[in-house]
Parts: sequence; C-alpha cells; structure tokens
Amino acid sequence: MQEDVIENNFNILRMFVRTYGACAPTVLAKYIAEAEEKYNNVLKMLDPQLSLNYQRRCVEATKEGGNMSAHPLGTWSIPPLILDEEFYRSSLLDSKTQL
Repeated sequence: MQEDVIENNFNILRMFVRTYGACAPTVLAKYIAEAEEKYNNVLKMLDPQLSLNYQRRCVEATKEGGNMSAHPLGTWSIPPLILDEEFYRSSLLDSKTQL
C-alpha cells in the first residue's frame, strides 16, 4: 500500500480507506467474503468435471505466482492503513531532506 500512496496509484484498499476510514479492513473483509461466497455458488453450478479442472488450474496458477500459503488458492492479507496520505507523503519527504 505504501508504494501506491507514494505514487498515487489506484488500490482497492485505498479506495475503501477513503470511503470508510479506519473501518476499511472490516468492510473490505466482508466484501471479499461475500464475493467468495458468490464465486463458490457459481462454481457449484458448473459441470462437475469443468469445475474440477478449473479449480486445479487455479491451484496451479497460485503456485506459479509464488504463493506459499497452506490454503491452495492463497490468503488475503490487509496491510496497515495509511489514513492520512498527505501527511504520510510529507513525512517521507521530510525524512529524505534530513539525510
């Protein structure tokens, strides 16, 4: 998240922080859980062989991406929030000028 704040790049967590403030991680976790539930419901509607092939490919892709999680599709990790981005950026500039 820090790099995205510094470079002012879009990031879904930054959007949630701007919208929900300090509650952003809780709201984002709820949003992710609901999306995963919908995903699982759609997955159950697929032909069983297609579903199995798709799930295997997802596991392979997760491994190819370097994920070392115990969960086959990886896990979510929400980094510490930066609630005041302007202050964060100015603090970095101040620390660089002091060096």
